Amino acid sequence: MNTIEAILRLRRVIRRQHKALNTENTYVYWLKRYMSALRHLPQALPSEKKVEHFLSDLARNRAISASTQHQAFNAIVFFYKDVLEIPLQGVDALRISRPAHLRHAPTVPEVRALLQNVPDVAGYPTNLVARLLYGCGLRVTEPLNLRIKDISLDRSTLSILGAKGGKDRVIRLPNSLKAEITQQMNSAHSVWQRDQRNRIPLEIPQQLGRKYPEYKFAWHWAWLFPALSPCRHPRTGQIVRYRMHEVNVQRAIKEARRKLGIMVLPHELRHGYATHCLESGANPRAIQEAMGHKSIETTMGYLHAESLSVRSPLETVLAGSLSPARAT
Repeated sequence: MNTIEAILRLRRVIRRQHKALNTENTYVYWLKRYMSALRHLPQALPSEKKVEHFLSDLARNRAISASTQHQAFNAIVFFYKDVLEIPLQGVDALRISRPAHLRHAPTVPEVRALLQNVPDVAGYPTNLVARLLYGCGLRVTEPLNLRIKDISLDRSTLSILGAKGGKDRVIRLPNSLKAEITQQMNSAHSVWQRDQRNRIPLEIPQQLGRKYPEYKFAWHWAWLFPALSPCRHPRTGQIVRYRMHEVNVQRAIKEARRKLGIMVLPHELRHGYATHCLESGANPRAIQEAMGHKSIETTMGYLHAESLSVRSPLETVLAGSLSPARAT
């Protein structure tokens, strides 16, 4: 099978399984690299050994991380299992170890200064999105994926659907943001009305769009943060209304942190949410649910700040027992 045919078959299976476009692009990228690597391996070599060679070569490349190698592994395993329908039987490749890094969480003063200086860029309310990242502990794309139906102002909740790992969760909307969220909903309604007149549909997951075609023009499926201009759907080629792209948020936060001379990335606002909630005495289990962590161990990883509350025994052992040194 040549590379072009392999990619076409991979795309068909991914779309049949309704996987995300980002997943499709990532798996295609790694399949291309794998197919290229196969040219340098003996054809008679078993598939498991070919995959082991490919992954081991990645592990020896110091420029990639453990998560990147794991991503490549998932893509190749998917290709064999779901596309070729030939599951691999044990792949013993050299794997990159995952170092235990401390998560960097900005301080409260840093967050305050940053949120006061994040500009609205390219006509988008990026300052509001930044405050949602910190105020709700969200990943960068999660507020951008919100639809009107996911917002309940009466109950002050946001429904985060299909997040990392395909999990859904409900989180509390800070009261301080309700007025601006209402204003943003009004702006989104204006965009939706204009699209109604021009018959520009919303971008809807394909399976839902086929089963319920009326959703493409329904207000409750409209984006809270719609893109300023329609775009061509990369899979269907249809002109649709998509959401604001996350690059606008990244650009706005980058501009603010450079202005302030601090190092805070968009995802670190989520780290700040977890750390500051734990420091204020919030229940770790509740934070786990709010952030959508699979295990409590992930949430407890933010407790490194607790070590700062441990009083050194030096303070008590030497207290009052030594006189100040005298100059000689």
